[in-house]
Amino acid sequence: MIINLLCQRRTISFGGCFTQLFTEHLLGGSEIIFLIIIAYDHYLANCKPLRYMTIMRQGLCHVLVVVAWIRGILHATVQIIFMVNLPFCDPNVIEHFMCDLFPLLKLSCRDTYWLGMVVAANSGVTCLLVFFMLLISYIVILSSLKSHDPEG
Repeated sequence: MIINLLCQRRTISFGGCFTQLFTEHLLGGSEIIFLIIIAYDHYLANCKPLRYMTIMRQGLCHVLVVVAWIRGILHATVQIIFMVNLPFCDPNVIEHFMCDLFPLLKLSCRDTYWLGMVVAANSGVTCLLVFFMLLISYIVILSSLKSHDPEG
């Protein structure tokens, strides 16, 4: 996409579009797991400060990073697998700035209603799950901070 902006080209190949789509979902899927890891780190730092260094060892940090990237790869792969097998019809024009799943679904010759629902459910369930995990984590942190005695 950046190359297209610099060259002022207005077209992209299907391969380029799928690469852009995969990268978008890889980074987004990994980022939300990193948000959960950060919330867990904040929880440990605030609620278990004396045990923080023994719990958050370097090995655990490496495992958490690998888990986040694997989750991002799995999410992106699932989204791309749905799109690769679709037959596309003419005109292959997307009236959007970047390639995304739903504009690509509109280009398909096949009925994609259920596929669109599966894609939306995959992303929606992931977002809701992450939102509630973050919400619960920060509620626990805030209640822990509130329960501390102000005298020390």
